[in-house]
Amino acid sequence: MRIRRDRLRELRRLRGMTQSQLAAVLGCSRAAVSTWETTGRLPLPERLQALCAFFGVSVRELIETEEPEFATLRGLRIAAGMRMKDIAAVLNVCPPTYCDVETGRQKIPARWVTPLSNAYGVPRETLIRLEPSRTKEGDDGNSEG
Repeated sequence: MRIRRDRLRELRRLRGMTQSQLAAVLGCSRAAVSTWETTGRLPLPERLQALCAFFGVSVRELIETEEPEFATLRGLRIAAGMRMKDIAAVLNVCPPTYCDVETGRQKIPARWVTPLSNAYGVPRETLIRLEPSRTKEGDDGNSEG
């Protein structure tokens, strides 16, 4: 998953903003905004949500992905603007426990389906049919740039 660099740049320019001005609004560095626009690296989930809110667009509009990407726990979590520790708190488990499920080392426990459905804003059936995402060890989608 990557950010749509051209779309982000276009939205920023339509507002007549510099990278520094956007960075100030988001509470990050100009270098971070530059990295997103030049490399497509994803911002932290909360910054991605802030970008979407600021520009009035959906996460799907700012993310380069095919639909199956959002059919993983990782994709759903990122689209919801959550970190692993955030969703672990919702589930009342430690982050490594959630990580084991998100990365496919364990199946989704049945008792998690309803809270995950609520947190990610998807039907329970979506979670039941999910294939686990296969992320690299230590990659929790929280690159900042």
